[in-house]
Amino acid sequence: MKQKMTAVLLAAVCAAFPLTAFADEKDDRIQELEEQIVEMQQTIDDLQKQLEEVNAGETEAASVVSKDEYGIGETWTVDGQWKLTILSVEETQERNEYSDKNPAAVYFVTYEYENLGYEQDGWNGLYLLIDDGIVDAAGKMGYEYPGDVVDYPQETPVGATCTAQTCIGVETAGDFKIHFSDYDGNGKEQKAVFAVKVSEEN
Repeated sequence: MKQKMTAVLLAAVCAAFPLTAFADEKDDRIQELEEQIVEMQQTIDDLQKQLEEVNAGETEAASVVSKDEYGIGETWTVDGQWKLTILSVEETQERNEYSDKNPAAVYFVTYEYENLGYEQDGWNGLYLLIDDGIVDAAGKMGYEYPGDVVDYPQETPVGATCTAQTCIGVETAGDFKIHFSDYDGNGKEQKAVFAVKVSEEN
């Protein structure tokens, strides 16, 4: 009987050891999985942050690309080609006696352009005119007017900047728009609208 009891106890002890070992192994596995979950969550958080930064950059870029109009002092940039800025507008009361036009208002518009990389056969640099596409406050087309312009646009090489002036006439005095378009060095037409507020003259 004593031997039988000893055998039973021995069997119980032997059975207990594997269970304890299994329990310890299970705890270790759970801890390992929890650590992996923490690492995965950190990775997810990092990827989420990167995604938000990319989306923010795309939104900012889209807002620049989709800008409808540029005001005085705002620069329109065509990457790798040019920058164009309307610097100021000034009204003049002088009229050219030899012109057959009788504008209600005449304005001198000073602008600046920088050649960022524009190159074209037959040209010695970038040459931008802004006296086409003038639309006055009443929606009528304006025009180049023979005024006493001081600075004329010049063919400007890559890396250089040109400050130029044009004189325009309109049939309705007040704010006007310049619908600018020109072809870049790759033969692609580039367009922008400049909303010129006469009240902002500087």
